This record gives sequence, structure tokens and C-alpha cells, in this order.
Amino acid sequence: MQLKPLLRQLATTFEVTVDPTFTHNPEVTHVQFVDPTEVLASHRLYLSPDSGQLVQLAYSWHGHRQSVGLVNLGTGLTTIIAAQNQLLKLLMTLGQCLHHDVQIQAAINQLAIQAITADFDTTLAQAVHLLENPLAIIDLNGEILTRSHTTQLNGTSIHAAVETNRVGRWLLDHGFAPDTPDFLTQVYVAEDQLSAGPMLITPLANGTEPIGYLVMPALNKPLNDRQALLINSIGQVIAGSLVKNQIMPTAESQRDRLLNLLLTEHQGGTFADQFAEQHVQLPTAMVLIRCEPLADQAPMILQQRLQYLMMPRFKQVLVSTYQQQCVALIPISLVAYNQNQFKLTLQQITKQADCRLIVSQHYVNPEDTFAAYTVCERTAQLKTGRGRVIFCEDQFYNLALARVNHLEILPFFINPALRLLLAYDQQNHTELVPTLDVYLRATCHLTRTAKQLYVHPNTLRNRLHHITTLTGCDLRDAETCFKLAASFNPASVPVSTGYSNSDPRLSGHKSVQPFVEKWLDQSLLVNP
Repeated sequence: MQLKPLLRQLATTFEVTVDPTFTHNPEVTHVQFVDPTEVLASHRLYLSPDSGQLVQLAYSWHGHRQSVGLVNLGTGLTTIIAAQNQLLKLLMTLGQCLHHDVQIQAAINQLAIQAITADFDTTLAQAVHLLENPLAIIDLNGEILTRSHTTQLNGTSIHAAVETNRVGRWLLDHGFAPDTPDFLTQVYVAEDQLSAGPMLITPLANGTEPIGYLVMPALNKPLNDRQALLINSIGQVIAGSLVKNQIMPTAESQRDRLLNLLLTEHQGGTFADQFAEQHVQLPTAMVLIRCEPLADQAPMILQQRLQYLMMPRFKQVLVSTYQQQCVALIPISLVAYNQNQFKLTLQQITKQADCRLIVSQHYVNPEDTFAAYTVCERTAQLKTGRGRVIFCEDQFYNLALARVNHLEILPFFINPALRLLLAYDQQNHTELVPTLDVYLRATCHLTRTAKQLYVHPNTLRNRLHHITTLTGCDLRDAETCFKLAASFNPASVPVSTGYSNSDPRLSGHKSVQPFVEKWLDQSLLVNP
């Protein structure tokens, strides 16, 4: 198409200002972004984004760059995404004027047909051939999942290009989000200041569930109109190939595989070293969460979604798949675990991910992760929990009535706050556990408790405040006090601390030790 008719057709969609010195009318076959390192070619219209919403148009006339005019992308483009969408729309509008849909669709159809039987690497190589640029797959966590190795640029160069422009961080800020439901139909062009050159980023989805991003940095060929017309459809084929070839479920980062390590290895002698290799801190206080989809999402899809939702909310999160089940490990202090904010955060996540979360009891030894998983599994089988977030400790009596008898999970029946206080008393020669016991037996009556302990009421208040500071438990909350009392009361359903009756951590706590001894004597009677 000749340049002047092309500009007239473009003016029906955008505001175009033609340069007064523009007199020639050459044939235009391609549209591309300006590349300072490339020699100007004939029959090409060059785009150069200016500050704000303006794009300069130029073409090559006998080897010299000639100005054509300016395109105004529109007023009121207050966000980065809005400006990028308009820039992409400009590129695609020009491409649709120059290329027949039949040719574009034929190339996509051939790729899709071959992808049915080809493996993922072959499909990715064919997509690279169509786009004439390397490709990278980025997961919802902003990390590079895989990249093409079929171009002159090796994987390291592609990785460096994507890392340099911080595209992972950009995607976390502007990518899939609950408040942008139309993201699945959009393609973004990254800002120039984020990269050495512009790039195309298209979302990858399995059905309606997001799984990642396809990124094409313009490292071999400048960004052009043909690539813009192809990238959306190629992204759909790539997403299908990822799922078909089970790349997504098996391509967890080494970081998230650490959770599988905790679930499969019960001896923790090398845990610290293996965590350190991945620059991840081995947690010393944590909960394990069993994640159940409510909308038939595949485990790997739910994994990616939860990674995206949990990462900004917690300092460190490991999300993986184990035995076809999505699981997450969240390091959290006992104080934070007992705060209502933690429950509210999990409630919000379940609504956004459309899932149910079963939260293990708080624990401090990474070696207990498999036991925590078993507790979550048993809790899920009860089918008595209501709501989207279920805490295993709230199902204590239901688990006991189900006659749970498993040596590895019995320690999880003692309230973690009591376990912490037992250790604290032993190390600091304090009497927080006896104080708590008397306080609970006195039905949380301060005066009665102080008289039984023969201490001043202010001393009692200081002790109770210390207990709250250490554990995060609100001793004025009836439900919390009931849970704590269940670990003291010998008449309650049998509970095990996981300690022997000669454990020095229990010595001196007369209210706890008889109960433990009674349970140790009777434990063989449960599930004979």
C-alpha cells in the first residue's frame, strides 16, 4: 500500500498530523519500531514513541530518514498500561492494513496443528521462527520459567535481557490481577526505559485460569507489525503446549521444590544447606496449608495463582504440588499466627483464588512438615469444617472423635502456645505455664487467680501480658481460653505433647504432667 492512502486510513482511528514537508508517496510493506543499530530499509514505515502520547512517523528515502508526521495516541492516558495498549493498537492497525488475515491465520494454523503432536521445545522453536526473535516464559511469580535456545542468542543472553529490564517486577505490578479481568485479551508493550528495546508480552492461560506470560524481547529483529498480529495467537498455542506437555506442573522453581524436600525427607540434617543454596531462609516457625480448588482448577494452575497472591502478603512463601495436591508453606511467628489479621488475609486470598485453605497448627521444626501435611489431610477428610479457611486446631475434637492415632501427628494436638511456654519456663526458670493453668481453672477471674497463686494482682497482670506477648493469644477471648484449657484438662479428649513423662521440660508443671502421663498410659487403647 502506498504511504498516503495508508495515512488516510490510519486517520480514521487516530489523530494524525502530517508533516508539511512530506511530498513523496512510496510503497510501504512493513511497519516497525526505530532501531538505532539497524540500517534504514526501503518500503518501511518507522515508529518512534515520543514523550507522552505522541509517536513520530518516518520512512527511508534514498537512504535518508524522512519525517512523515505525528500520531496522537489519545488524551487522558494516565496509566502506563493505557498508553501501551494504544501504542500496540497503532502497530496492529497499520499491520492489518498491510497484511492479509488469511496469511496470518495460515501461519498460526500450521503452528497449532504441529503443536498437537510435537513436544514443547519443538513448538517453542517454531514460534521463534515465526516471530524472528527469542522467547521467554515467565511464571506468575515474575520468574523466568524457560527460554528458547534456538536462535543465535543463547539462554544466558535472553535471561540477561529480561532481567535487565526488570520485566518480572513489571509483570507483578501490571500483570494478572483480580481487578483487571480483561487482561486475558490484551498484549502489552513494555516501556522503553525498562529495556534495551521494546518487547511484546502476552498472557498465557489455560481456559480462564492464568498460568504465566510469553515475552518476546526485540533482540534479533525490531518490533514490527507482523509480530504484533501473531503474538496473541502464538501465546494461545504456547499455553496449550505447556499444559499438554506438563511443563507447568513439573517446572516449579528450585526454590519451591524446597517444600517438597521438607515433605519427603524426614531427617533435617541438610535442610539448612539446601535452603541456603537457593538463597532461602530455613523457617523456624511456620504453618503448612493444604489448598483445595473450588472451581476445578488443576493443581499447577492453583499453585501459580497462589504464588502471585501470597508473595506480596508474606515475607517468604513456598508453594508447590505434592501428591497431586497444591500445598503452601508460610513462615510466621506464633504471635502473628494468633492475630485476626492472618485469618483475614487468608480469607481474601481464598476469594481471589477461588479455593479453600486448610491451615495446619503452628509448628517450629521443619522436620514436622510431613506431620503437618498429615494433619491437614485428616482434617480435610472430616468434611466438618465450614468456610473457606479451616484451622486444624479448631477441628481438635472432631479429629479425636474420628479416633486419629498416628504417632507422627499426635504432637500437633497440644496447643503450640503451651509448647512455647513450656520451653520458655524451662529456659528462663519462670512459671508462666502454672500461672496460665490456674488462670484458666479460675475461669479467667483475676482476683481469684491471684489469691490461688499468692501473688499481687499487678504481678499476675504482668505475667498474663508476658504470655500474650510471647504467644499472641488474647487471654480475654473465650474461644482462645477454651483451646488452651483443652491442653490442660485431664478429662478432655486425650492429647499428647510429644514429650516423654520424664522430659525435663515438663518437670515442675504438676498440672500438665499427670495429664501427659495419663495419656501415655492410655494411648495404646486408642484405635486398638
